[in-house]
Amino acid sequence: MMRRRIDIKLGLAILLIFLLVLLPLGFVVDRLFVTFFYNKAHQQVNELAAHYVKMSEAEHGLSPDLLPTMEEFSKSAVYIMNADGELAGTSRHSNQDLSLLITKEDLVQLEREGSIDKEVTDSHRQDYYVSGKSIIVNGQHQGGVFVASSMSEVQQSISSIRRMLTIAGIGGFLLAIGFSTIFARKMSRPLMQMERATRQIAKGKLDTRIEVQSQDEIGTLAIAINEMARDLQHYQDSRNEFIANISHELKTPITYLEGYTDIVLNELYDTEEERQQYLQVIRAEARRINLLINDLFELAKLQEGKEQLYMEAVEICSLTENAILKVAMKAKEQGLAISFRSDLAEVVVNADAARMEQVILNLLYNAIRYTKEGEISVHVTQDEENMSLSISDTGSGIPEEDLPYIFDRFYRVEKSRSRVYGGSGLGLAIVHKWVELHGGNIRVESQLGKGTKFEIKVPLL
Repeated sequence: MMRRRIDIKLGLAILLIFLLVLLPLGFVVDRLFVTFFYNKAHQQVNELAAHYVKMSEAEHGLSPDLLPTMEEFSKSAVYIMNADGELAGTSRHSNQDLSLLITKEDLVQLEREGSIDKEVTDSHRQDYYVSGKSIIVNGQHQGGVFVASSMSEVQQSISSIRRMLTIAGIGGFLLAIGFSTIFARKMSRPLMQMERATRQIAKGKLDTRIEVQSQDEIGTLAIAINEMARDLQHYQDSRNEFIANISHELKTPITYLEGYTDIVLNELYDTEEERQQYLQVIRAEARRINLLINDLFELAKLQEGKEQLYMEAVEICSLTENAILKVAMKAKEQGLAISFRSDLAEVVVNADAARMEQVILNLLYNAIRYTKEGEISVHVTQDEENMSLSISDTGSGIPEEDLPYIFDRFYRVEKSRSRVYGGSGLGLAIVHKWVELHGGNIRVESQLGKGTKFEIKVPLL
């Protein structure tokens, strides 16, 4: 379980990055210090040898008497060699093995090239740096000076530096552990909260919410999860409400069918006219059930993408006028007037004529159903790319908080008004799907108590 925790993975990743930076950096710093100290030591030895050469040339030859002066500048061993390769003088610090420090090959190279630099290690594993300079007087090789300096002090200084670098590295690593632990926990805490919240949501606790603590990608993810939970809760509530409404819509006609069928079968009527009235009620309720089932079947096909459209050139003005004629009787029964206006004589779109007419009919029936008095206005216009058809009513209107969900399947604006006005809550969901399949869009504007306006936009042919 611990290996799967994101804070541990994040902390280890930070430590790994720190080590990948610290180790090469430590190596580079070590090389810089080593190079600096060795170069400094070599420079001092070379300068000491060059200084003796200058003083000897000023004296016009080898001058062992200059060694006491040289000893004041350094504790390095100084060896004066004559032109025959014999030792002409040494400083008081010259207690090393001469045969190790200066060989015949060194003397030959010194006479030939004028200088020599080398590093040697004695039997005690003591490192020395040897610098030799040729003494030239009047163009003649008079001998040379060799300066040998022990590297022990330099190595001790380097060791001290390395110890300090190691201590600093360990301290930095410990600080990095503390920092990475705090940082990893702080960064992973929102993610772990999201993980727990999503598990709660998966268990059905859709009221679970995540506190948004930042405006970065993690904060955006928290907002998305909260929105998902709200949508799921809304969907679940709508589904439960839809099932309750469908149950009521089916139960009411079935009750009528059962009751009036018993009356007819048992001949519990007085006249033939009364019998005909009962049969008409039975037929009306059967049609109501049939329409409800058709809506459910239609929505299921649309949701599964199985609905096929037969696209053709459709003149929308005449199609709209035909739809208005079909609902005119229903509007007249409720005392409503329907007006139609078009900015152009013809507006042609690429559409399935039957489906587009059903879209208009659904919106007209919806307007008639929720308008008690006043009128319904239908307006057709177009721009450079789209046809626009709007249907406005003077009905009860839709609350602003319900507008974002008006095209959702299962959604009902008011839980009780479906029983008053009828309908299954599927009509607008079906309309929305059909308009989308035509490559268009539908939007709604409404003011509570003043009316509602639906506007469809579909691409022109």
